[in-house]
Amino acid sequence: MAMIKLILGRLDYQGIERGVTFRLSGNAKPLDGVPNAGLTPLGRALINRVFHELGINCDATHVTRLSDVLENCGFALPASVELTNNYDVGELRTSLYSAPIPTIEPLSTIIGLALASALRVNTEFYSDLWPRLTDALAQLKALGVDVAIHSSVFDPNRFYIFDEIVRRLIRVPRTDELRETTDFNSKVEVIGVSRRFIEYPARPFNLAEPREPKIDDDVVNAVEVLVRDLGGVATLKSLTDMLRSQDAVLKAITIGYMTYNPGDLTVRITTKALSLLKSLSHSGDVLEEGKPASGGSGESGWSSGGSG
Repeated sequence: MAMIKLILGRLDYQGIERGVTFRLSGNAKPLDGVPNAGLTPLGRALINRVFHELGINCDATHVTRLSDVLENCGFALPASVELTNNYDVGELRTSLYSAPIPTIEPLSTIIGLALASALRVNTEFYSDLWPRLTDALAQLKALGVDVAIHSSVFDPNRFYIFDEIVRRLIRVPRTDELRETTDFNSKVEVIGVSRRFIEYPARPFNLAEPREPKIDDDVVNAVEVLVRDLGGVATLKSLTDMLRSQDAVLKAITIGYMTYNPGDLTVRITTKALSLLKSLSHSGDVLEEGKPASGGSGESGWSSGGSG
């Protein structure tokens, strides 16, 4: 029978026997990256549910894969992850695999919901947002797969969505008990059809860290042209004419390297883009101590850039 489980305060605790986990240690086989799952209508709805809950101005309604979400909405996500198409769903259902999913919100929750709903495999992920998404978790219960959610948050008014809760025991002594010591490091409380205490010795574990974002060359070129040749601000038509393509401009706007003003049909560089150019060692060609290169159109094209 499928089970949805909450694990509190024990990142080393293995919550599933087969499927995809964010935990990089133990007996899990490592994947090259996070599976770039093709999204179902349910998956897109769950991702939009997270965006709406957090007030993120992004929409996954018309995307087809997880990579599209991370690309189109990357401006609102605090980290980047490595994706892979090198996976077999059948194998994910019979063995335990680890994927490099950071425990950084809302990225971890979005990826966890997407993988469980799109691949229909057992999934283990980290989420501190779960108390605000119990309706989304109810949808996962109907999929027939096991879901284990690690968290540092416990809401006693909203835990009824879970079939089992594994909770680390933490001693909070009274003043008159301070002289006594109680070691709870290896003991956890399991609350399900019954309530029991079990010994689960702490063991080493590893977690994924964010990777450097990958920026397409055509996006970098579009940013350079806007800064170097057009002074940081231009009409959308003049920029696309110079690039002979709208795709790179639209992509740069989507990920926060340019802003678009529909009132006067102009695009402007953002401080995020200037940081990108500096990090790519283009500052010698484009920037001089944070000022436009000679031949630019003056300060107006720079000071009006968005914050990215």
